[in-house]
Amino acid sequence: MKRISDIIKYFTFITTGIVILFILIMLVQHDEALDLSTLIEITALGLITSLITVFLYPFEMEKINREYLLRILLHYTVLCAAASVFGISFGWITFSFGGIVLMMISVAGIYVFTYAVAYMTAVYDAEELNRALKDKRKDQ
Repeated sequence: MKRISDIIKYFTFITTGIVILFILIMLVQHDEALDLSTLIEITALGLITSLITVFLYPFEMEKINREYLLRILLHYTVLCAAASVFGISFGWITFSFGGIVLMMISVAGIYVFTYAVAYMTAVYDAEELNRALKDKRKDQ
């Protein structure tokens, strides 16, 4: 059940990050409309990358060491590969050095966004739990 809730959580964070990225790109390129097919593609990429995240990101590792950093690098590489394959097949990027680099930068931006939001929600949840524990101790 935890994996399903994590998939939903990361799907929400990642898909929101992708939508924000698309809005920024549309503003820069002066696009005025987003096709329904693009929204479906964004949702599909959000789902695939959330599954990759839940199964590959080293959540259970407590200390930063070489293995942890290698697993982060593996996770990022697989995300870039998946996003590039989807991006090329959806026509978002071209199969070129520049297109792949653009996708890698986009994935990095969404990566930072996703983990910043995840960190903020974890801090909030911890604070709420601590408040609840303090209130329970007061009542006893």
